[in-house]
Amino acid sequence: MRRTSKPAEVTSHPDWCTPDRCGYLVPPVMAHMARRHRGPMHRVGDKRAGGLVVTYLIGAGALGPMVGVHTTCRGGNAWAELSLPQAAELVEQLRGLLAQAAGDQGADDE
Repeated sequence: MRRTSKPAEVTSHPDWCTPDRCGYLVPPVMAHMARRHRGPMHRVGDKRAGGLVVTYLIGAGALGPMVGVHTTCRGGNAWAELSLPQAAELVEQLRGLLAQAAGDQGADDE
């Protein structure tokens, strides 16, 4: 029986991909998930105080980039993969909440 070695696949990484966190180097979270490019992580919050949110860009092959969101708190853990329009909608909702909170604080000053 003759064995032939397959040529190594050439992986092209998007500009935002961080090679040390890239899914081509690190296995996916779950077995059914494809390996994905991964950008740098951004963290907000404190896990012990009330919760932590971690976000980063991910992408696989023909799919465009998506935003990975992981949350951790005393109640448990959750994660989502948002398309760019979904991430933009979340940002707008958060801006609205911040504006609403700032307005409520201004009403207390009167």
